[in-house]
Amino acid sequence: MASDVVSFGETMLRMSVPTGTRLEEANMLHTYVAGTESNTLACLARLKLKTIWVSALPENPLGQRIISELRRHGIDTTHVILTEGTRRVGIFYTEEASDPLGLQVYYDRDGSSVALLDPELVDYSIVDEARLLHLTGITPALSTCTREVFARFLLRARDKGIPLSFDVNYRSKLWSANEAAENIEEACRQADLLFCTRADAATLWSFTGNAESVLRHMAQRFAANQPDKTLVLTLGNKGSAQLQNDIYTTEPAFLTQGNARFGSGDAFAAGYIYAYLDGQLYCELHEAHSITALTFGNALAALKRCIAGDIAVVTPQEVRALLETQESEKRFR
Repeated sequence: MASDVVSFGETMLRMSVPTGTRLEEANMLHTYVAGTESNTLACLARLKLKTIWVSALPENPLGQRIISELRRHGIDTTHVILTEGTRRVGIFYTEEASDPLGLQVYYDRDGSSVALLDPELVDYSIVDEARLLHLTGITPALSTCTREVFARFLLRARDKGIPLSFDVNYRSKLWSANEAAENIEEACRQADLLFCTRADAATLWSFTGNAESVLRHMAQRFAANQPDKTLVLTLGNKGSAQLQNDIYTTEPAFLTQGNARFGSGDAFAAGYIYAYLDGQLYCELHEAHSITALTFGNALAALKRCIAGDIAVVTPQEVRALLETQESEKRFR
């Protein structure tokens, strides 16, 4: 069956202590299903797009927990490879506190099922009838195995003419900036839709300055002879910006009291991808209120920050309500 978006990557369990509590003294942990690719797919599935997630999980209760959660949101998990034996689910632990202590993250993901995945077991043909392949820079950082699967998906999409969405998503605890820049160069060049944070652009390529300057530096490096390439820069609480057809635009972030940071970037990417693929709700709001893809992404990110887990568990009705309220307030300012 044709799909809207296919993605490959690792999904873990996030174990979080209550805000202000240290791990060494915690007597309880909140557990969330967490993976940047699956977070994005879940948002898209909840907006009624057909999504397929490719990965590997151990055939045990923790693996089943992840599969059940993603299926509940509407993701097709039939291409997840189940492994037996000693392979495991990756886990990471988080502490959140006020500054100056801030956020602390501790990974325990070595030897996970996806990191040890045999590239020959993956069915790369599932991208052949997809409207979009979505990948991130986290996946090739995990192991030589995931790097090979990542490369094969890139090649298959290029050979079949399938557009690529790529989110840089640099993780300094997985590899150095130089390693990351070298290994994601081809994906950045191939991507029809390229997402990056301002911080990652500075760390990986020393692109600094205002948002437009950063995007134009990225275009010079990655968009040569690709006039239709779309580059998107996320700016935290300042909103987001894009360079498309050599035209620079920016949109402010939505005001929110939410401070749940995990998954908000994935929600933004999902909102933008949904608009990029002309999702029905976006088309309706664009026609009625001239809503842009950046605004749609910003709305998803703001809603996600109100939710403790990594997945934006919101409905199309809630997205519509936020965007229509925002437009109504603009008219009366």
